[in-house]
Amino acid sequence: MFKFIKVWTKSKNEKSARYRRDFATELDGKPIRYVVERTEDGREGNIVGREGALILREGNLLVFASNEVVFRCPVESLAAWRLLSGDGVVLTGPDIEHGGVERSLIVHFTKY
Repeated sequence: MFKFIKVWTKSKNEKSARYRRDFATELDGKPIRYVVERTEDGREGNIVGREGALILREGNLLVFASNEVVFRCPVESLAAWRLLSGDGVVLTGPDIEHGGVERSLIVHFTKY
């Protein structure tokens, strides 16, 4: 019953802080097959990491792959959306792990 109420009251405004928190909570613990960094011209670039997970910790979303933190971004400044195929997400935001540089990653899940 509580699940129904949560879905019913879910924020639909993608720019709101509540929507971003809910989406990050939904991504927490998802297993990763591989992570690709998107280049400046909008095409997929190099594979940044393999075999890991998305982790929500202390208000930050972490992409943990290849036994290291590949991407760390505060949830409030994270822009995220699902791939149309449903097997991953695109994450865009300032990467605290690499000096606050704006990065865009495509994360592919092992299970979806």
